[in-house]
Amino acid sequence: METVLESLKGVNAYPVPLRTLISLAEKRGLQLADDATGDVQKSKEYNLTVADLLMWLSRAPDVTQGGQSYSFTDEQRKEFRNSANSLYRDFGADNEAGTPKPIYGYKGSRL
Repeated sequence: METVLESLKGVNAYPVPLRTLISLAEKRGLQLADDATGDVQKSKEYNLTVADLLMWLSRAPDVTQGGQSYSFTDEQRKEFRNSANSLYRDFGADNEAGTPKPIYGYKGSRL
């Protein structure tokens, strides 16, 4: 059986620092050493921690580590935010769910 820590690391292949995972779990009262049973994975604490992790990933920098590059497109970042906001709403943390903001402007090298 995998632990909660291993389960959270499995959300995405991005190298999330251990300290970040500890901080997110502590914020929600989740124990990383516990087994990630079905009940735990359905819990409010676990799902809000996943939402926090997805929101963190939506802002994560592009990195290269050990010859492997990790980067996200704008669409992937948007999907992380949408998934996180959906979890926030589903588990009663509506005040943490953001509202999508329109993006205006020209994206290109010449105006």
